[in-house]
Amino acid sequence: MKKKKVWRYYCEFCKKSGCSGGHLSSHEKSCTNNPDRVCKMCNAAGLNQKSIAELIKTLGLGDKAGVDALREATDGCPACMLSAIRQSGLQIPDNENGPGFSVDFIFSQEKDTFWGAINQEVYEDDLNAHYPY
Repeated sequence: MKKKKVWRYYCEFCKKSGCSGGHLSSHEKSCTNNPDRVCKMCNAAGLNQKSIAELIKTLGLGDKAGVDALREATDGCPACMLSAIRQSGLQIPDNENGPGFSVDFIFSQEKDTFWGAINQEVYEDDLNAHYPY
């Protein structure tokens, strides 16, 4: 029988854990619960990231108008939107009626819309570069 002790690493901002310190260190830098996070989606899309405190103020009470204002303030970045919503404290499970949240936000739909728009822009720019007429 073999016995081996291993280190387990934990994110300081969420419940994520793993056996790779390097991976968890990378995760912590962009964790949506980290108030000083670096957004990988904004970097990949060439957007300027806004401060989380500013985004939380923009979200307001988390109603439709607040979510729409947040979407505009983040240039549609779903990771920044999720980060502001998570850190605002507005997204709390409703234990009486099963899983439910007070902010109407679905990350996967926002992500698909965001990357669809970015990819369309890249496609059109590439098309115009090759066929300028």
